[in-house]
Amino acid sequence: MLSKGASMKPARHYLALGALAFFLSGVTDASAEEQEIACKKVPSAVRDAFDKAYPNATVKACAKEVKNGELMYEIESIEGKTARDVVYDRDGGVIVVEESLPMEAVPEAVRTAVSTKFAGGKIKLAEKLMRDGKERYELQIAYQGKNLEAIFDPDGSEVKE
Repeated sequence: MLSKGASMKPARHYLALGALAFFLSGVTDASAEEQEIACKKVPSAVRDAFDKAYPNATVKACAKEVKNGELMYEIESIEGKTARDVVYDRDGGVIVVEESLPMEAVPEAVRTAVSTKFAGGKIKLAEKLMRDGKERYELQIAYQGKNLEAIFDPDGSEVKE
């Protein structure tokens, strides 16, 4: 489990890896490659949407990517102890939000499902994903000598994406 005093540096690393995995998953007919860009090059519609939604966040990095012919922008930020990546379309519409969170903020049903399925495993990172109006919980787990990733609905059902 993540401790309250855990450094955000590893969490940001896993958050970035999670975002990259999100972008690369499901890519079949089009190449997708995230490219870091200067945040001033992010369209104003995207930056305005981010600033309105997260007025207290500190922007750490920005990126752009073309996936299946669609241009997307990602803003990586930190707000207090919460690392957050938000992916937008070019008009400022939200595609996905990924937020790190402590295990105690993960729904009880998800914690129970994880401790049952991965008994003895160690949670390295917990993230809340919001995409298409659906909330999910993505967990990075050290289990039986492997680093695994599992995604759950709030009710504790595992989701295969």
